Amino acid sequence: MQKAAERIARLRVKMKDAGVQAYIIPSADPHLSEYSPAHWQTRQYFSGFTGSAGTLVVTEKKSGLWTDGRYFIQAEHELAGSGIELYRMAVKGVPTYPEFVRQELFSGDTASFDGNLFSAADVRKMERFLSEKGIRMKQADLVDRLWENRPAVPRTEIFLHDAAYAGKTCRQKLSEVRAGLKARGAECQVIGRLDCVAWLMNIRAGDVEDSPFALAYAAVFPDSAYLFTDLARVPAAVTDNLRQNGVSLRGYGEIIPFLRAVSVKTTALVDTGAVSYALFSALETNPNITVKAGPDLVTGLKAIKNPTEIAGFRAAHLRDGVALVKGYTKLEKRLNAGEKLTECDVCDVLREERAKQKGNRGLSFGTIAAYRENAAMMHYAPKPGTCKTLERGGLLLVDSGGQYPDGTTDITRTYALGPVTQEEKNCYTWVLKSHIALATAVFLEGSTGGNIDILCREPLWKHGLEYRCGTGHGVGMFGSVHEGPQSLRWVNNVVFHAGMTITDEPGVYESGKFGIRTENLMIVTDAGSNEYGHFLKFDILTLFPIDTVPVLPDLLTEEELAWLNGYNKHVLETLSPLVSGDELDWLARHTQPLAR
Repeated sequence: MQKAAERIARLRVKMKDAGVQAYIIPSADPHLSEYSPAHWQTRQYFSGFTGSAGTLVVTEKKSGLWTDGRYFIQAEHELAGSGIELYRMAVKGVPTYPEFVRQELFSGDTASFDGNLFSAADVRKMERFLSEKGIRMKQADLVDRLWENRPAVPRTEIFLHDAAYAGKTCRQKLSEVRAGLKARGAECQVIGRLDCVAWLMNIRAGDVEDSPFALAYAAVFPDSAYLFTDLARVPAAVTDNLRQNGVSLRGYGEIIPFLRAVSVKTTALVDTGAVSYALFSALETNPNITVKAGPDLVTGLKAIKNPTEIAGFRAAHLRDGVALVKGYTKLEKRLNAGEKLTECDVCDVLREERAKQKGNRGLSFGTIAAYRENAAMMHYAPKPGTCKTLERGGLLLVDSGGQYPDGTTDITRTYALGPVTQEEKNCYTWVLKSHIALATAVFLEGSTGGNIDILCREPLWKHGLEYRCGTGHGVGMFGSVHEGPQSLRWVNNVVFHAGMTITDEPGVYESGKFGIRTENLMIVTDAGSNEYGHFLKFDILTLFPIDTVPVLPDLLTEEELAWLNGYNKHVLETLSPLVSGDELDWLARHTQPLAR
């Protein structure tokens, strides 16, 4: 971690020259993405921490990194020797990073940040909090000239996502946005999030690793719409299609000058949590634009999948299940033959098998293949040279997914590679009970992610266990593997509607010992109505066996055992016509019913 210490030392010199006493570096790009192109992985460059979520704060004498429970173990390892202190978010007694800044700085001091990398909501909140102590906030990019050999901004070719997959044309989606604006007394909205721009314009690209997005902004007005992106990478056919749908193209860097130059009186609906502070400032300082608080309309529209998208998701999961059967058949044969396999080999085989499937566009995120104690790190990433060798014993956790034009997949399975401990069997079975509790839930329409989340945690809470992350997240249509606004976590207040996707992924993570997670992707569907209201339930999209070897049948109720056997039987019946030979044999063996 010597490099991190040296880089922070150079940053402190820059901070002193700029009259700044604290500098805040988030994990973000100008589109507030969860997974940013390498050009904007600034926090990783200065801290050495490779997780996808975290915030680095550097003061004159201290530096700290804030991250959530998914990364506590990983961050502890990666920050060792760097001089950066780990602050475990949401743990009692641990200050938030704004609280840390307020504690460390004095009245009259300045905290600085890049306004492109923070949402307007976050900056406003920090400004109010820090100003109570007389601490000023100042926009400044202090890192660009310090970053040696900084990766270039990606400019991959844009391609169309056909309405045959999307279910609606770009023009139809624009009409829905305009209707939403009119209903809220507004005329325009600027869209900054990459997944929202991609969905609205029916375009995709490869600017973000494992996410098919183009670096772009969009703006919608009553009689016009604009796409802001690098024009050199837009093929003529895509340009023509966008123009036919009423979209004009502008350069990527033109978005802020364009907003400052709007000369017609208009009301802009703005979700301050969905646009950068720099973008918000351009809107707010234009005297012709009235800013009105409201939701990002595209986020809500794309969350509810239309019938074409739902059919596509089912087709994509069918092919993904076949790829996994083929991959695990190969891995099992190689292990049985005595071949030395590592976590990295698991990643390679699954990637290769997915690549053979029709329409595959790569992975939806970096595969997590974590053996034994490595699985306790929720987002562990195996690396060549350091990845663990598999043995005939213990648990292997594999979290993976694929991108297809008709859907995005995300699945986790935990496998017994041989004998496992009683503790591992107990925890595996309790996780399964939690998974089943959510999969079989029926709930009244109007319920939120925060309401439903407890259903999944309760079987683990009974045994004093908890997982420091959400229970589930939405998944996009050939888009982001993590899609909002819906999620399963205590703080989520988004109402669930039919057509929303959500993962079911409880887990147990015991540091230094093992990690267990079972994950399926589900879609919210109707469960009928009566005098009490309209009810909803979940329909499982994922098609792949759940390992029964580590299960303790006596810990399952009759209903839970029937669900497990019924799910594996459904997987066998659905996938068996699509595989043969050794693969069919593997599938049949791994879907045998479990008995007491």
